Amino acid sequence: MTISKKQIACIFSLALAGIFGLGSGAFAQQQGQGQSEHMQSAQGQSGHGLPQHEFGHPWGLPPPPPGVGPVSLFADIHDKPQGKFLEGGAFDDSGNFWFVAIDTGWVSYLTPDAKLVPAFNCNPPSEYNIGCEPQGTRWHDGKLYLTTRHEGIMVWDPQSKKLSTVVNTFRNQLFKGPNDLDFDAEGNLYFTDPWGTGPGPDMADKMGAVYQYSKDGVLRRLITTGSFPNGIAVSPDDNSMAVADYASNRMLYYSFLTGPRPACAMCAKDPSHQTFFFATAGSYNPGNGGPDGIHYDTHGNLWAACGIGGVMEYDPHGIILGFVPLPNGDTAATNFAFGGENNQYIYMEGAVTGTIYRFKAPYPGLIGPGGKRMAAAK
Repeated sequence: MTISKKQIACIFSLALAGIFGLGSGAFAQQQGQGQSEHMQSAQGQSGHGLPQHEFGHPWGLPPPPPGVGPVSLFADIHDKPQGKFLEGGAFDDSGNFWFVAIDTGWVSYLTPDAKLVPAFNCNPPSEYNIGCEPQGTRWHDGKLYLTTRHEGIMVWDPQSKKLSTVVNTFRNQLFKGPNDLDFDAEGNLYFTDPWGTGPGPDMADKMGAVYQYSKDGVLRRLITTGSFPNGIAVSPDDNSMAVADYASNRMLYYSFLTGPRPACAMCAKDPSHQTFFFATAGSYNPGNGGPDGIHYDTHGNLWAACGIGGVMEYDPHGIILGFVPLPNGDTAATNFAFGGENNQYIYMEGAVTGTIYRFKAPYPGLIGPGGKRMAAAK
């Protein structure tokens, strides 16, 4: 039988496709086996079955970061009013883990032995027909600060048991739904205000913002973004600020103007942290579920609760180091906090399932008990 040049070329192409197809398949299988073994190792340590993920490609969901301890259930409060869609996360000086329930307005805490203690409810009187919908929590100078979608920034004094509003408008307009907050080393408060979750009059423009409420009591809008600024955290060296851009599934990094540097010999220094030297976007996450609450550890690594059901770790350059999934498969990982022994345990929340899991992190968290900033590692 005579074979044409065209047929020979076709047979040769099919052979190459078979060779490289088998090769890439074997490589993908080998990669999947290696990463599955890593995940199975984490399962064996935790005693809880972490969700099985298919690692068919090396760019898929990363395995747990190096140095992460076993994941274990700390509390399950899904059947309580205080467990209806968890958010926030902050430890007080007594080692209690404070959090909020968006759906019911409850602000509560779990004692070190996981006993639930309802503290207060931020909802206005029923005749207003609207809930405050609390989101972020942070202790500062002995008081608990809250971001709420409908009541702005609030503060609760544990001594007087009084809940009051810090600020709820900017230039006589309501916020769009304050989400999360952090303090810098000087005591200035920063909070995010994404579009579409609160009562503000400008929701249609879909412009989120980041505000500074200075230690002197001045409110300033520092950043505007066309997306959904969510979590926020000031770095250990106090020189930059990370913002979790939920809708774009990425992290944003803003460098404060701190004086002359190689790239800008004429740069001035702004100790008020009102201005920035530059902003960069990076750390795009895998999957379809953006970063929510974020916290730094003392080594400058950034941790983020993500809408794919767990906590992601990034190094100081914004490179993803690994991912710790919620063992029960809850995809709504909204927030977390560092606490426990040596402030080195991460307590992460499964919002829909009303559960809190804990694991040991490689390094202590930057925000310690009572909101105190711990010393940065050198």
